[in-house]
Amino acid sequence: AAGAAWLRTRKPPWQTGWDAGPRATSGSEPTDSDVGGLAGQSGDGSRKGAQALYEIAFARCAAALKACPESLRVPWFKQFWTRNYDALVVVSVLRNAQQNVDNVRRWVDCQLRHATKSDSYHGVSQASDALWSTDPACEACLVDGLIEVLFFYAADRDRYRSDPLMQLVIHEPPGRFDFTVVSAMGVITEGAAGTELSGTYSRLQKLRGVSVVRADTATLQSVDYNAKEIERAVREHVRTPWGWVGYSQGCANAFRAESMMLQGTPAQQKLVESFRCRQLLFSAANGSAHATCGTWKLLRALIDGERFFKRFQASMSATTQQLGLDLLQNLLSSRVAFAFFGSVQSLSHEGARRMWRDAQHCPNVPTTSIVGVVEPHTLPECLQMISNILVEQMDYSKNQDTQVAEQEAVAHPVVMRNANADMLAATDMQSAVQRTNHWSPLKEEVAFLETSRDMEVAVFDSPKDRHIFPWLEINARFGVID
Repeated sequence: AAGAAWLRTRKPPWQTGWDAGPRATSGSEPTDSDVGGLAGQSGDGSRKGAQALYEIAFARCAAALKACPESLRVPWFKQFWTRNYDALVVVSVLRNAQQNVDNVRRWVDCQLRHATKSDSYHGVSQASDALWSTDPACEACLVDGLIEVLFFYAADRDRYRSDPLMQLVIHEPPGRFDFTVVSAMGVITEGAAGTELSGTYSRLQKLRGVSVVRADTATLQSVDYNAKEIERAVREHVRTPWGWVGYSQGCANAFRAESMMLQGTPAQQKLVESFRCRQLLFSAANGSAHATCGTWKLLRALIDGERFFKRFQASMSATTQQLGLDLLQNLLSSRVAFAFFGSVQSLSHEGARRMWRDAQHCPNVPTTSIVGVVEPHTLPECLQMISNILVEQMDYSKNQDTQVAEQEAVAHPVVMRNANADMLAATDMQSAVQRTNHWSPLKEEVAFLETSRDMEVAVFDSPKDRHIFPWLEINARFGVID
């Protein structure tokens, strides 16, 4: 109530004081003095009171969660968690923009210019220097723009424009976390030598004292192989409470590793005693139509290949035929072929069902995730064909991030229903779907594929900290980590 009262006092950021500056539907942009004219609307007194009450609510929720871990499954608790997480995502991007981290300012400007806008948006259509100011009024204008360019569904944008928890921009207090992140990246990775999210991990170590352990997962390897590497990383490097972050196939690998430890020997079970939380980035743990259809295509290619070579049986000697069969058998049974076929199969829907069928996971562990839906201004040129193929291959979804359907990228099983799946669904703290693509965490790794059009819309310059910092800060806010 106090937050809503403050929000009514403050008024919408573009409602007054902006008469000289046009909104998103007009041609010109506001000046620095226009933005400054909004100063004084923030209502600092009521704002501080509302923020203090929210901080009391955070402490009460943390106490409730500590006393009763099943609180995670209560609908109102999950909704409050989701509002906090999405607010921290906006805070993370806001902080990056104000502090001029990486190329976030350019990304914000490009999104404001090229993204389609909802009817309720009345903000700027491009950035100005005043937008990066920490003045409360200028900050409110930036928050309004970030809500528009970050969240995919217009209903989420409208809801958060009137949500005082979002508009208050409550930062998590500075300090160090007693925590270790185990990072498991996607199907194509250099494992322990990888560079995904390297800038974010460096800032995490500097600002929060959190160490990141990169599991030595490998490119085009099976889920079981990569799961063993994640378990080895935990066993050899983790000495504090910990959680894992998975990206794409890394989510399946991490889920499998967690299950193997929980169901394993006493020594393995001891590894998960200090396990606290999970973060899924564009999860492929429920499989992808790419892999399912790819399996069908491989099978048909082998059948067509057999039919093609049959015609040569009448004109080739038995020795030559045996030589060809031996070569083909050696190829298909090689380590490379075994890893490739195993990796593709594990990403299919049937492979996902097999993984989830007998799995068990730690109960009452909060799982957060980022799910993205691609749009023309967030689609890299190199992924256009893959994105279009995925849409054609699916008859159950039109929303996807170029690799995985929106409905399948959630942080719980959807291809299998059992007690474990119900438990994971109950602790899946779902957040608002974001306007981005599957390669959002990547930059240097895909720089050689970047085109002039990609540079124009800053498609690979999306804020990287939003993938990690909100996850840790929400868990610290609710007492899951210290």
